[in-house]
Amino acid sequence: MKSLTRREFVRGFSLFGTALYLGARDAAAAAFRPAKEKTPNIIVILTDDSGYTDLGCYGGEIHTPNIDSLARNGMRFTNFYSAGRCSPTRASLLTGRDSAHAGFAAGTLGGWQWEMKRPSYRARLAYNLPTIPELLGQRGYHTMMAGKWHLGGSLMKDSPARRQLWKKLHPGWELTPQEMEADFNALPMQRGFDRYFGLIEGENHFFFTPEEQHNYLDGNKPARLNYDQTYSMHCHYEDENRYPYTPNHGKTAKAFYATDGVTDRALDMLKDTSGSDKPFFMYLAYRAPHMPLQAPQELVDKYMPLYEDMETVEKKRVEGLKREKLLPENTDYRKYFHTRKFPGEQEKKEYQLRLALHAAMLEKVDQNVGRLTRLLKEQGQLDNTLILYFSDNGAAAHVGDMMNKPYYGCKALMWEGGTKTHCIAHWPARVKPGLINHTICHVYDIMPTCLTLAGGSYPDEFHGQKTEPLDGRDISGVFDGKDLPPAEYMFFNDKGQQGCIYKGRWKLLIEPGWYVHTSKTEETVYELYDLENDPAETTDISQKKPELAARLTAECDKWQKKCGIVDYSEILDTRPNHTQ
Repeated sequence: MKSLTRREFVRGFSLFGTALYLGARDAAAAAFRPAKEKTPNIIVILTDDSGYTDLGCYGGEIHTPNIDSLARNGMRFTNFYSAGRCSPTRASLLTGRDSAHAGFAAGTLGGWQWEMKRPSYRARLAYNLPTIPELLGQRGYHTMMAGKWHLGGSLMKDSPARRQLWKKLHPGWELTPQEMEADFNALPMQRGFDRYFGLIEGENHFFFTPEEQHNYLDGNKPARLNYDQTYSMHCHYEDENRYPYTPNHGKTAKAFYATDGVTDRALDMLKDTSGSDKPFFMYLAYRAPHMPLQAPQELVDKYMPLYEDMETVEKKRVEGLKREKLLPENTDYRKYFHTRKFPGEQEKKEYQLRLALHAAMLEKVDQNVGRLTRLLKEQGQLDNTLILYFSDNGAAAHVGDMMNKPYYGCKALMWEGGTKTHCIAHWPARVKPGLINHTICHVYDIMPTCLTLAGGSYPDEFHGQKTEPLDGRDISGVFDGKDLPPAEYMFFNDKGQQGCIYKGRWKLLIEPGWYVHTSKTEETVYELYDLENDPAETTDISQKKPELAARLTAECDKWQKKCGIVDYSEILDTRPNHTQ
């Protein structure tokens, strides 16, 4: 036990007298309790489909000076995991539970038109699970959100057209007033946020001009967008059925650009809290660099030459990660570009353009992170604000082979490239500059950590129902530079794939790859990796350690039953269009 200084001892002795009022137990605790720290503000910045090595501070070539500054003056994590896909990660983030417990099992996405009756696949944030803003609001926090929600919910109770569409997409279901109210209660303003501006659905265009319709909300009402900046707009698409071509491509005009516009509203919210004695919680959920790929033309032009030599960029990303001490020097990885043969020059240019657009969209995020931190500094709030910055999953398949290096796989796949994300913690009042932390963390650890920092605890009951223990754990010790031991198990699941990491070292994958691929073979595919010695998953050792693979398979089976996860073929039988 650490010995007390003379000052601490004298202070403790004087406080002991308060036993007359507090009782002997509370006074004894007060005697040896350090001076109470000021309750921190908390900002969670979530990007959408950003790769592990996208950031300069993670070895990447994209210009991210503002994000890099957060890293240099804070902490970088090397082993921070998401749920591997948009909605499941967001559900785990806000609830501290595995995504299946929150209604987003196996890659389920939060669009009200895809809702299902199974609780684990409901595609609507479970009402009986408290969220971070709900619990922090009870602790006196201002709670604000700007950006992408993607956790279900709708305003269909006030829209006959939406109700008709819902009925068309859910044949055989009864649309009751209770069902419509439940959908309404899944929206951000009903789940603890005092202020909300953003997109409820998962995706839409980034550029909007005044004559175009949009579906942004301000609170629970349609938002009025600001069209006060002029952009030269590059709006890329390949498939008109999924990403209809917008008339804005190639135009220079005043427009709303999502990354800038969402930040504008976030800054307005923060300015409105200025001068308040209450701390704040801000959830800033950018959609960039998610498809559709749309960015200012000058930034796209900036990055096109950089990706001419893809093999060199791939190599430099890995070298940069090692130089930053974020990857062991002897780590091997699956190289891609030196063996990839593009069918022709046009195919190479197409891939190069996608990389440039991805980079341009991320630089736009960085510019806005700079705007945010400058405001916090002007307000005198920066020192006592914890900023967490990470992505909801790895980069998506259209750029993933580059942007997730050295890790294999991409968004929605359970290899490290799909589930591991860069993560930065900046908090000058507590986190020392330049720290690197190797603790195995998961996005669901953020809820219990926020509760600890706010001086709260998880309730035994919520909305009239008994709560279950959190899946996440308090990792606030990492902010003091501690490496915490890993949780015994960490589980993953997405559209037929299962996986787990055991004691932070052994990673088992069952049927890696989407169901549409794995269902083509009769035999179950297993892969086992030693992440301690092979962090980039280059060598499958399942045949060398069959007992371990079998034991972890049994644990995955138990976990799936606990979470209500079923064979993915049952989901396809229930909703054949669920993956569309």
